[in-house]
Amino acid sequence: MAHTLLEEPVHTPRWTEEHSRTIAAAAPPVPDVSQQELDLIWCGVRDRMPTAKARRRRRARLVVGGVIAAVTMTLGGVAAAGVISAHTGRYPSDAEDLRLGGPGEYLDPAAPDFGDVVDQETTDIPFPSDKARRISRQDLVQDGQREPIGTSTESTGAMRFWTAQAAVCAWANEWVAAGAAGDTSAKETAAKMLEEAPSWSAVTAIDAKQTMRTVRVKVTYRAGGRITKSSILGQDGTPDKVLRRVGGKRVTRMETERIGSVAGYFPLLRKAALSDDAAEMGSVLADEGTCDPDLMPDFPQAVPSDLPSNPLKH
Repeated sequence: MAHTLLEEPVHTPRWTEEHSRTIAAAAPPVPDVSQQELDLIWCGVRDRMPTAKARRRRRARLVVGGVIAAVTMTLGGVAAAGVISAHTGRYPSDAEDLRLGGPGEYLDPAAPDFGDVVDQETTDIPFPSDKARRISRQDLVQDGQREPIGTSTESTGAMRFWTAQAAVCAWANEWVAAGAAGDTSAKETAAKMLEEAPSWSAVTAIDAKQTMRTVRVKVTYRAGGRITKSSILGQDGTPDKVLRRVGGKRVTRMETERIGSVAGYFPLLRKAALSDDAAEMGSVLADEGTCDPDLMPDFPQAVPSDLPSNPLKH
């Protein structure tokens, strides 16, 4: 009887503080980004963002340490030995790599076992229900499947942070729903989770400082005219429906916008929960968050609108 010789399974080591210290010690010096430079970058990015807010993909951008970076990185090929797995065995190679992509192993989000890895790596992140956790997991898996297997990666740290963002959305919805139902106990539990969220390890690993400030920026939009529907190609190559204003008068004015780190809005949610201000919490999430509508059935005002107040704002 013929026997097939199988290779020994590859055991992927877990990321430790020793890995971080080793990388930090070997890294070349990286100049700090001033707040003025960061503000200019943000203003430039926002000036060039498409008007439609539909399908704000989690992997669109990640801001770590004041740097705006895509969290997808090309790979040289598929997993070794023909084994298709989300585990790549690759980690940040230097401090800049760590700062741009986040901590932990680089995972292949298109791999068939990526959902299982998400489950394993995010058990410490609390959700108000199993349903909310499944929605978060499904979003990550579906987003990862937009790319072919072996062509991009995302760090474990980034994946955990996106899961924490989804959990915060779910807890905000729970907080509003419990308040509307008069369930004091459930509302207090949700408020406690929103208060603790800024200190979750999945959040602090990506953004320990969590800063947010307001700046005055010049915006241009059209007033009057009529609204028309059209399609544009999204980042993933599929058409996105957008609404545009045609005709009317072009107006330029100064507006106040929030600018901050990627988790800078978490403390604002904590403040809103402590002050029992649902309107402010909804405004913060709609402006800064990436809440899936399926997570927000009782809090629709917290979901980013598909129709900006000024459709030609740029």
